[in-house]
Amino acid sequence: MKFSSVLNYLVSLFVICSPLTAIPVFLNLTQDRSRKDRLRIGLWSGVAVAIILSMTVWIGGPLLEFLAIRIGAFQCAGGIVVFLLALSMLSAQPSPIRQTAEEVGEINKPSVAVVPLAIPLMAGPGAISAAIVTSANFSLFSQKMILSLCGVLMGGIVSVLFYFSTEIERYVGNTGLNIITRIGGLILASLAAETIFQGIENFLSA
Repeated sequence: MKFSSVLNYLVSLFVICSPLTAIPVFLNLTQDRSRKDRLRIGLWSGVAVAIILSMTVWIGGPLLEFLAIRIGAFQCAGGIVVFLLALSMLSAQPSPIRQTAEEVGEINKPSVAVVPLAIPLMAGPGAISAAIVTSANFSLFSQKMILSLCGVLMGGIVSVLFYFSTEIERYVGNTGLNIITRIGGLILASLAAETIFQGIENFLSA
């Protein structure tokens, strides 16, 4: 497994999960919490993201086989989902693919670490699709372990960014976050197009 493939997957996860753009949401959801509670929520959000992404690498492929869904078809569908997410990022707007109006209501519940912060805000359909599509191209145990570690690393990045969320927002500002979001959306759109093309190729060659 080439280092470039691992790096490409990790960058894809970072762009799709977009933890930087989740910082304002995190601060809003935890504004009435103590610093200790805020750190705990940030930590558990990262843990939840790590579990979701790492487990998807192992169970995503077998689930598709059980449902008799060809990987080419799933690549096309996943690429479209990611592309729609990229379009919303290019306009610096929240996408309903990541969070619905009903899920916004979850913010009033005692714990928001898993819902809506981890899923669907970060480890939503786009990230899950990327994990399944990538893992389908690497069948060896060692390769899947590397992909799982990428998911764990992504969870660690989320926890660290949430830990320093107040400082990051103060330093970068909303304008800076929007710029980062738009650049990430452009990169993500390119990755989505590549995934769709690969899906069409696999679908036709099957």
